[in-house]
Amino acid sequence: MTEEQEPAKDRMERTDKKRTDPTSQLARGELVHAEVKPLDLSGIPSVITGITLWAVAFVVLFLFRGRLEDDGLDWWLWVPVAGFGLGLIGLWYCKRRWTAIQGGHRSATED
Repeated sequence: MTEEQEPAKDRMERTDKKRTDPTSQLARGELVHAEVKPLDLSGIPSVITGITLWAVAFVVLFLFRGRLEDDGLDWWLWVPVAGFGLGLIGLWYCKRRWTAIQGGHRSATED
């Protein structure tokens, strides 16, 4: 072989090698994603946890309400109240949605 042919051979060997990183494999259609279902379809336990955390935040801030008033931050007390109220709306929505899913009126993937 001549010197001119050898680099061409090396170039061919480099282009024949497939990249093995996951992004390249996904682009070539070699990787298939497994369908993973969510653990919590209803969302109710998550919303109840959030409501509980807002209630705890309210109690903690209520204990320090004198200090909050002195610092002009008494409005902070209303933040967990709003979170608690919105959590109740979210709980109502999740229960209504879960009931519809269980009754077959709505699919689990539909939002």
